Amino acid sequence: MNVRRFVERRRPRWERFEQMVELLRNSQSESLSREELYELGRLYRQVATDLAYARQQSADAQVVDYLNSLLAKAHAVLYRARRGSALKGLRTLWYAFPDAVRRHFRLVLVCIGLFFMGASVPYLLVLSDPTWAERMVSPQWRGVLEQWQSGQQRAVGQSEGASLMFSFYFINNTRVALLAFGLGFFFGVPTVYLMWSNGFLLGLFAGAMQSVDKLGFFLVSIYPHGVPELGAIFLCGAGGLVLGRAMLMPGDLTRIESLRRAAPDAFWLLAGSMVLLLIAAFTEAFFSFYNFPSWAKFAWGTVALVALSAYILLVRKPNTDEVH
Repeated sequence: MNVRRFVERRRPRWERFEQMVELLRNSQSESLSREELYELGRLYRQVATDLAYARQQSADAQVVDYLNSLLAKAHAVLYRARRGSALKGLRTLWYAFPDAVRRHFRLVLVCIGLFFMGASVPYLLVLSDPTWAERMVSPQWRGVLEQWQSGQQRAVGQSEGASLMFSFYFINNTRVALLAFGLGFFFGVPTVYLMWSNGFLLGLFAGAMQSVDKLGFFLVSIYPHGVPELGAIFLCGAGGLVLGRAMLMPGDLTRIESLRRAAPDAFWLLAGSMVLLLIAAFTEAFFSFYNFPSWAKFAWGTVALVALSAYILLVRKPNTDEVH
């Protein structure tokens, strides 16, 4: 082959491609228009073809090395993690999460209602006859209940094992939240059961603590982490019901299409809930079960409740910002 002619004919293409790659290396893809991005993709394929042709024809080593280096540089730029992608994702979550909560607030209220209906049954039973607590508390929870009834809490500053408990709380609560969310696929029935059963356990504990005159101590102790934790459970439950409703009532759509349309909102409910569970695990491991004054715990929980409510009700994406 005539190497000189090959290089002369292809050089403008290579130089244009190199120019665009360098532009991307020093900025972001927003610096290129849609047409230029299409052109970049086309040039990438053409330069790759030129490299294969040059190798096949045993072209000059300098030409092959140049094309190989150019493609390697382009690959690193095109397939790298975009700078600022994590920040952009968090910004999207910041607006999309409360937006999804507001759109499906009725389902959130359904989950809250199911939870407290489940809690009221054992609470009233134990209130009428304290022996119901002994009958209904499973062996795995008896030690926990006895610890609560003793009124003992960790001394402030005693942080041994707190990091381990943080991991345990986060993993356990995340498991419950994911079950409430994921099992909504089965027409929402398991999600309804999980909301009810989790409320049942809390009501059972509340009744047992009332029977020893320590209900106030119990409630103020779980209030700080209970706000984000229960908030996450309710929101994940609402996400599960969003999926369940899509399966149960697809309307004129196929169930697959109905799920596809419901999935984005359900995902944002889940994603926001994971952040709340992190906050809840940290609070539970490092604050709730320590011997802080009751007023401090009440204040913490109240601030958390007001902040979460204000965030959900007031934060809205700017008109110029398009959240996908």
